[in-house]
Amino acid sequence: MKKIIWIMVIVLVGVYAALATLGTGGEYAAEKLLYRAAKLNEKIAANPDVVPPKLVDSIENDIKKLLKKYPDTEVAKTANIKLTEFYIAYKKYDQALAHADKMIKKYEKNTGILSMAYFFKGVAYEKQDKWQSALKEYHLVRDNYKDTQLGMQMPIYIANYYSRKGKIAQAEAAYGEAARFYENIERENSKKPLGYMASLFLVQTYVKADNFDSAANVVEKTLDKYFSQMAVMQLLPLVESIIVTKLKNPEKAVEIYKTILAKSKDEKLNKVLQARVEALQKDKK
Repeated sequence: MKKIIWIMVIVLVGVYAALATLGTGGEYAAEKLLYRAAKLNEKIAANPDVVPPKLVDSIENDIKKLLKKYPDTEVAKTANIKLTEFYIAYKKYDQALAHADKMIKKYEKNTGILSMAYFFKGVAYEKQDKWQSALKEYHLVRDNYKDTQLGMQMPIYIANYYSRKGKIAQAEAAYGEAARFYENIERENSKKPLGYMASLFLVQTYVKADNFDSAANVVEKTLDKYFSQMAVMQLLPLVESIIVTKLKNPEKAVEIYKTILAKSKDEKLNKVLQARVEALQKDKK
C-alpha cells in the first residue's frame, strides 16, 4: 500500500511541476488544477493508509483536464507519461495500453516518448503475466530505440526477468544476448558517449551473470579507452567490488590504479589512489 502511496505522490508532484510551468497569464483553469492537486497531496500525506476511490478518480480527472486544456504543450508530454504510469500503478491495464497507443500516435517523431510508450505497454502486459506480449514490446524498444536510455536497458531488463523467475537456461541465454548487444553498440560507437554507456551496461550484464572475469576486463578496457574524470569516478567502485572483492586480485587493482595515477591530473584523486595502492600492497605482505 505504501508503494502505491508514493507512486501517487510522484504523480502529483509531476502534475504540480507541469502546471507550475504554465505561468500566471490568467490561466485560471490551470491554477484550479494546481490547487486541487496540492490539496489531494495534503490528504494523501495526512492519511497514507486510506485512499478513497474518489481521491484516485480526482487525480486522474485533473491530469485529463490538463491534457484537454493544453494538448500541444511541453507540459502535456509530462502529463501523458504520468497518466500512463498512473493507470499501471492502479492496475488499469487496458486504459494504460490505450493511452500508450495514443502517445505513440501523437508523438510519432519523438523517440524518447515513443520508447517510453512502448515500454509502458510491455510493463502493462508483464503485470498481467502476458510475458510474450510484453517481450514483443521490449524487443521493439531495444531494436528501434537503442540510442535512448530505455532502449539500452532492455536487454539486461529482459535477462533480469528470467533470472528473477528462476528460469536459469533462459536467463543465461538472455545475458549472452545482452552482452553481444552491448558489445555491438560499443563497437559501432567507439569513443562516443553511447559507446561508453554500452560499456557500463556490458559490465553490469557480466556481473549479473556472475562472469566477474569478463566484467573486470571490460572495466579495465573502458578506463583505458574512455579515460576521463567522470569515467574514473564511475568505474573505481567497480574495480574494488569486482576485482578486489569478487576476484580477490588486489595486484590487478594496483596495476589499474597506477595506470590512472600516470594519467590523472586531479591531485585529490591521486592522493586517495596512492593511499589505496599502499594499503593494498601492505595487505598483500
